[in-house]
Amino acid sequence: MNLEENAESESEYFVSEIFGWQKVKLYKIKHFIFDFGGVMIEKTFTIENLFELIAHDLKVRIPLYHPKFKKYRRRLSSGIISAREFLEKIFDIFFYPFQKKNPHLPQKKVNVSYYLELWFHLYSLLTNLSSEMEEIVERLHKAGFTVSLLSNTFDIHARSNELNGFYNIFDHVFLSNEIGYRKPQKEKYIHVLKKLEAKPKNCVFIDDKLRNLIPARELGIIVIKFESIKKFKKQLNELGIKNINPNLKETIRNKYKQYKKSKKEYKRAKKAYRKAKKEFFTKEKKKTLIKKKEYQKKQTEYRKKKIAYEKHKEIKKEQLTAKIRIEDH
Repeated sequence: MNLEENAESESEYFVSEIFGWQKVKLYKIKHFIFDFGGVMIEKTFTIENLFELIAHDLKVRIPLYHPKFKKYRRRLSSGIISAREFLEKIFDIFFYPFQKKNPHLPQKKVNVSYYLELWFHLYSLLTNLSSEMEEIVERLHKAGFTVSLLSNTFDIHARSNELNGFYNIFDHVFLSNEIGYRKPQKEKYIHVLKKLEAKPKNCVFIDDKLRNLIPARELGIIVIKFESIKKFKKQLNELGIKNINPNLKETIRNKYKQYKKSKKEYKRAKKAYRKAKKEFFTKEKKKTLIKKKEYQKKQTEYRKKKIAYEKHKEIKKEQLTAKIRIEDH
């Protein structure tokens, strides 16, 4: 099975068999990893718009879903070829053979530089960073989390994004054209985990395409399918992050530390209480006052520690753990 091509059509299988309910331990979350197109920005359809203009100029409609077109588009996003080389290949395959068969068309070479410049300006014009998503990213960062970008892109788009400062809000930026791997290649996610020095359970990955979430989930990364900003805020709420306050990560960590401490103290008190109880309720006829007082002291301490532990255990359950899932539409 070709995962990239068939994942969408088999979404029901993957949702039920791979995703299911994801148990989230919020105190283990350190990293939020965002997709760019369709998450941080709305889809621009720059390629489609560019080739509409090219079709108008050259009187040739280039098939965007042709296997050869898709092949070179993948090479472009993997950084194997540049945007210039991509256009040259596409014109060589789809325009020049058509030109030779149609003498009425001007017999001249395509001005690739012109279309490169058009491509760059078209993308820059159509691309706007979502102010709401930008705010969420900045708040997550202030809350103490590491926020990264994981994007399939082209060199020409990356250059525009850099010039516009779109990458500045992220701690780390992982671009397909730079690292040589594309989503949904599992190697790309492994590369990111290594660079972040993180375990899968430490990460939450947000993407608008199901096929890109599959390998991440298989590795153990918590995944969220982005559909709208409103729904994403709801998903963060389900995750246990309703209010992204400054130092939220530290607050979560402190609550977990208090839970661990109370659990340890409870176990210690329980052990001491059982020991004192055993020593007091022996078959000896004489029970010293010292033993009785020791037993009562340990009993009181045990009960106090148990109440404190139950309280922190409830906090852990209600505030530090959650269950989320990909909805099956």
